[in-house]
Amino acid sequence: MKGLVALLLLFSSAVFAQVEVNTPIVRLLPPGVPNTAAYMQLVNTASQDVELVGAKTDVVERVEIHDHQMYDGMMKMVQQQSATVPADSTLTFKPGGLHLMMFGVKKPLEKNQHVTITLLFADGSEMEVDAVVTEPGADNSHQHH
Repeated sequence: MKGLVALLLLFSSAVFAQVEVNTPIVRLLPPGVPNTAAYMQLVNTASQDVELVGAKTDVVERVEIHDHQMYDGMMKMVQQQSATVPADSTLTFKPGGLHLMMFGVKKPLEKNQHVTITLLFADGSEMEVDAVVTEPGADNSHQHH
């Protein structure tokens, strides 16, 4: 059993060694708005790609990876099954682009509230991120995980 626990710890820490998260925020929206989004930068310091396949948090019913894409001359939000963080590169989740769409806010979020988001990777590992609830357009460049 000890060997299994050690293996799981080693396995789940593999992504920690190669992914850094910068400026994780959750968008503050008016009370009553059922959905919001999370933004951040994922920095892959490894020599191989890392695949983000999902996320979860206790503050909403479900989280999906979304991107804005042009269809028939209109910008639409489209769910993605995963997002690749290329080797030695940064993938930015931002308004109007790739983001974590958060559906079914369980209770109104408050400005400066901390939200734990668990990122889920294709290799089965998970990484907890401490995101701050922020008004749209606010500068949170001091946030770093």
